[in-house]
Amino acid sequence: MTDKTADLEARLAAQRLVLEWLLEQITADKATATALIDHVGERFPPQDHQEDPGAVPTSAFGDIAATEAELRLLLDPVRARHGLLED
Repeated sequence: MTDKTADLEARLAAQRLVLEWLLEQITADKATATALIDHVGERFPPQDHQEDPGAVPTSAFGDIAATEAELRLLLDPVRARHGLLED
């Protein structure tokens, strides 16, 4: 790992800590948590307007998967706190 990569990862980790704290503060009530989760859910996954979505692989699907994974990491604690985790 290069110094530049390590620096970026450290900066992202610090930003994630701040973001997690902010999410905890602003989603203190279930209605706000639900609104946030619904808002994010409207945008991901983006539609590719194919008859069989994802049938034609593109590099964008890797980015989408990474984005969805990050959103889960950030929002699952919010879901858990308000009993909104899906089975």
